[in-house]
Amino acid sequence: MFKLVIIEDEKYAANYLKELVKDLAKDMEVVEVMESIADAKKRLPAINPDLVLADIHLEDGLSFEIFESLQWKKPVIFITAYDAYAIRAFKVNGIDYLLKPIDEEELQASLDKFRNASLNTNLESLYSRILELQKGGNHYKERFAISIGNKLLSIPVKDIAYFFFQNKTCFIQLFDGQKYPYTESLDHLSAVLNPADFIRVNRNYLISHAAIDKTEVYAGRNISIQLNPPAAEGSIVVSKDRITEFKCWLDL
Repeated sequence: MFKLVIIEDEKYAANYLKELVKDLAKDMEVVEVMESIADAKKRLPAINPDLVLADIHLEDGLSFEIFESLQWKKPVIFITAYDAYAIRAFKVNGIDYLLKPIDEEELQASLDKFRNASLNTNLESLYSRILELQKGGNHYKERFAISIGNKLLSIPVKDIAYFFFQNKTCFIQLFDGQKYPYTESLDHLSAVLNPADFIRVNRNYLISHAAIDKTEVYAGRNISIQLNPPAAEGSIVVSKDRITEFKCWLDL
């Protein structure tokens, strides 16, 4: 069993990453979650994990300081919302560099890379991937352009309560009660919206935190949500496979 340590100062992000590892890697165990550079410098050597999953931006600085200070030799997978530090990550035992929001398939590939390759293999391939990430950027959408007849509306994300799928069409629901059809899928929208503000709760709804009017737990575990503006069917239900993620997101 491989020992993993997560270094992440956002509780929701740490818990979500921990659950992902649990689901994706039965041969790996997250033995500790650390929230700061100071804490990691003090405790990491004693734990001596096989792999570290580290956010770059921590409240007390950049996590590179941990590995440079400790002269860390074990592999690290860096996870961050920014892409400006890719080359530096590569220089401090970074075997991969993942951008938030975390894609399960990319994390799985990173864990497989850890299992199957030493730090000295496939470096040229890794370097190319890092350069691609640097070029790509990771900017969440701030506005949506909507065509209504011969008009083109620009809708700020802050005005959007939620997105929903109905009658084979995706709709944008605004806080003022207006709704508009939109051509992209909920899967695509999940990837371009800030995960701190929006979450996919089931097959048909992607909601903002600000749109939640009331949340109720029933039958011991199931969760229903009342939205404002209200959903057409009244309350909506969080899918069973998204309950843990939703609870962590509420605790953000």
